[in-house]
Amino acid sequence: MKRFKGFDGNTNNFLFELQFNNTIDKQSENLIKYKEYITVPIHLLYLDLLDTISKFDVVFETKPARCISTPYTDRRFSPTIPLKEYMYLRFRQANRKTDMLGLYFDMGSENYGYGLKLYKPTAKGMDLLREKIQNNIAHFSMLVDALTDKGFEIGGEKYKKDHFSGIEACSEKELLNRKAFSISKCKPVDKYVYSEKLETELSAAFLDIKEFVELLAK
Repeated sequence: MKRFKGFDGNTNNFLFELQFNNTIDKQSENLIKYKEYITVPIHLLYLDLLDTISKFDVVFETKPARCISTPYTDRRFSPTIPLKEYMYLRFRQANRKTDMLGLYFDMGSENYGYGLKLYKPTAKGMDLLREKIQNNIAHFSMLVDALTDKGFEIGGEKYKKDHFSGIEACSEKELLNRKAFSISKCKPVDKYVYSEKLETELSAAFLDIKEFVELLAK
């Protein structure tokens, strides 16, 4: 049975207004709304997505504390801004400290995004992923083309120079020539956010990425 019914209709307005009243003095008042509009529904969304995550032949970290964003900012870097002005879910490869493949969802006052990210990438780890792609380039090419046809975009900082001049321009070369890559969608906040259709959208997207993730994780 689905638990998540969408975010409250006031969530977007709350996140927008939080940009202007996110102060220490207002923290207690804002935290009450934060829990109602963000903390409770995103926990329900997390619970519903666990079934999809379990379908992957990859061990992801699924403890709530490691997957669900907390309300509080790191005061070392944001001493005057107590609460996050966004939210996220992330399911990263378990038992790893670097080069973690991860599925994510995040949302602010204007946009939300989801897809695949690499968390804490290292040069060595990226070289290993590139090697996997090059060793099975036809299959990865097919998968990347299918994902871009569905509206996913390849992101990540590119090298200034082409490191793979021996490979003709193609979609998988877009992965190889980045210091780290992501495959994701970014959309303006719309009516889907306020209904259970958001969970359906995220589950479908994660399953679209499933084979790609599993090949890289081997």
